[in-house]
Amino acid sequence: MHIRRILLNMLMFLLKMLMVLAIAAGIAKFGGYAYDFGHSIYDNSSVSDPPGKDVTVVIPDGCSVSRAAELLAAKGLIKDAWVFIVQEKLSKYRGQIQSGNFVLNTSQNGQEMLAILSGHEEDIQDGEEE
Repeated sequence: MHIRRILLNMLMFLLKMLMVLAIAAGIAKFGGYAYDFGHSIYDNSSVSDPPGKDVTVVIPDGCSVSRAAELLAAKGLIKDAWVFIVQEKLSKYRGQIQSGNFVLNTSQNGQEMLAILSGHEEDIQDGEEE
């Protein structure tokens, strides 16, 4: 009986260690994802280097930010719709996306596209975009 108890304690210890390792691996994986997501929000990189490619996109009346982000992602103008949505929420263009036909370029970053979609192209030309 004494050996059985020792073996059971060893098995429980091993199971607890495996559980701790699994949790640590999950935290590391999630932490890496969270860092990458946060970095991409403030990175302001573009899909391609200049001169890029001009792409026409139509933003319909009453279009939500998430739908606009999906349209831009489908056209290859942005890498991640979720990143664009967060960029819009944190920008000075929050809630200002307008409907219409727009010509955007794959070398523009999210902030530049937000300025254009919000009718503030002058922010890009003056170098004042945030």
